[in-house]
Amino acid sequence: MNSFCCTKAITYLSSNKGWLASSLNTLAFTFCVLICTFNISNAATLEYDWNIELVDFNMEELFTRKAIGINGKWPIPAVVADLGDMLVINLNNKLDEPTSLHFHGLFQNGTNFYDGAVGVTECGTPPGGSFTYRVSLDQVGTYWIHSHSKSQTADGLRLPLIIRDPKEHYRYDDEIILPLEDWFRESAPTLIKQFNDPDPHKRFKPIVPYAIIGGTCANRKKLNFVPGKTYRVRIANIGSSFDFHFSIEGHTLRVIEVDGVMVKERTTHGVTLGPGQRSSVLVKAQDTADSNYIFHADMYSDLIQMPRYNPLNFTGTVEYSPNARIRHVRGAPWMNVQDLDLEPLDEEPALEPDTRVTLDAYSGVFSDQTFRHSFNNITYMPPKVPTLLTALTTGEDAFNPEVYGRQSNTHVLNYMDVVEILVNNHDYYSHPFHLHGHVFQIIEMGTMRTGKYYTKDALDIPVKRDTVVIRGGHYAVLRFRASSFGVWLFHCHIDFHIMLGLQMVFVEAPDKIQEHLKGSKLPEMYRENCIAQGMKTTGNAEGRKGLDLGEQDREGPTPYPDQFESNEPPSGWKLISYIIYGNKNDVDTIATPTPRPK
Repeated sequence: MNSFCCTKAITYLSSNKGWLASSLNTLAFTFCVLICTFNISNAATLEYDWNIELVDFNMEELFTRKAIGINGKWPIPAVVADLGDMLVINLNNKLDEPTSLHFHGLFQNGTNFYDGAVGVTECGTPPGGSFTYRVSLDQVGTYWIHSHSKSQTADGLRLPLIIRDPKEHYRYDDEIILPLEDWFRESAPTLIKQFNDPDPHKRFKPIVPYAIIGGTCANRKKLNFVPGKTYRVRIANIGSSFDFHFSIEGHTLRVIEVDGVMVKERTTHGVTLGPGQRSSVLVKAQDTADSNYIFHADMYSDLIQMPRYNPLNFTGTVEYSPNARIRHVRGAPWMNVQDLDLEPLDEEPALEPDTRVTLDAYSGVFSDQTFRHSFNNITYMPPKVPTLLTALTTGEDAFNPEVYGRQSNTHVLNYMDVVEILVNNHDYYSHPFHLHGHVFQIIEMGTMRTGKYYTKDALDIPVKRDTVVIRGGHYAVLRFRASSFGVWLFHCHIDFHIMLGLQMVFVEAPDKIQEHLKGSKLPEMYRENCIAQGMKTTGNAEGRKGLDLGEQDREGPTPYPDQFESNEPPSGWKLISYIIYGNKNDVDTIATPTPRPK
């Protein structure tokens, strides 16, 4: 039994709102802790000293550019651990800007200050500074670690994190860790400047990514198979912008995990992962070593409407023998398992919501003459005081969303409430939305275009993930239980969309935040890093008392209602002609605006 099982037990009790739940919660938690302690008595402490620094990386001799690596290495090797281990990372910042580490997919229940989201749960580690993350690995599955400071993930600060289960549900002979990464000639700040331009001519200028597959330049990667063996291939899209479609010619995939959640086995020909998503598949090797085969890690995005570049076909070799010829298998369908067709092994039924939040995702030109993304017309901008510290230091005011500042787009949740999020994607391109600190049930997905409504409901036992891809013009209904007190981001996991404002914050149980993190519970270096950067550590979003936020908080950029993208995708060749021949007044050739809700 791990902490996830314990949480499930407590969740069940709490769903029965009455004296039974209130009287048994403490007893159940104590019992679970004792069981967990007994089962992980052999747990190890994995300690790393990481220098975060710039590294020269040569992309197949096509170009060389700087990447953000660790201890002089890039791509960065995976961290592999066992359930119950303690992961200790001593971070030393050798960059000329603040940095941080986020443990993508880990709940951080009770250790919200290690979640790594700069401006939300910490101030970041300043240049020349240090910080130690102590993370208890009480979940199993495929995760990853990346920066949550500026656009450093896109510039390379990212690596897989694998937590193995000593009591695996599925049997296999060996495993392969296969991170998939997009990589660009230009640095992330350069690309963000382009994407932030209000002029569509510049904003839609095509960018062509390259692929890093399993830590190797695309088309060079080999997966070594032994005839008759079964392999667990852990696939993780740790890139910044593009989807990957993974398949192996002549082989069938059996999906057993998505985003750290074990699911009932589902057979497929391929798996598609958006940025931030992970999946494990079982692959049965052929019975002989007579032939080698091609595997595909094809990269694509509906952000780019260029037929020549979409998809970009990257491949590698499944090698049975170095002397065998490659056997090509043509005509394999580009088929995927859909989220709503999966069921988790824990068989948790659909939760009944206590509260509902609607999030409308838009993009367009804002009053500061930049192109931005937004939820409900609010484009995220970080507060002067990290949201966690505001929740910790403002007493009763912490229950008022206004104390966190308008531009943080904060929603306050009651402890153990079931929250339903309706996300409407009004853009014509996809967004992979990620929730920190939780997994959510995917209840329903469909199209929201007028006259073309289509809805697909989940199975009776809905799948759970921490990242869901919502296509342009589509919506999704998600549910999770607010069982982890803290401050948690919900955001698009395309790195450039994060920087352009497509994120918001859930503050769960401010009273429990204050109860459990008061006094000296925060790490000593936590506040020191804030002070070193001249950041305030108490008060509201502006570092003031009460709800006095001053005038600056009300001056955030607002959208121009007639200059934003619609959910009708432009034609590829029409877009090309627009870029070549159009002008600023030709907005209607790109998209037909639809009314933005007030």
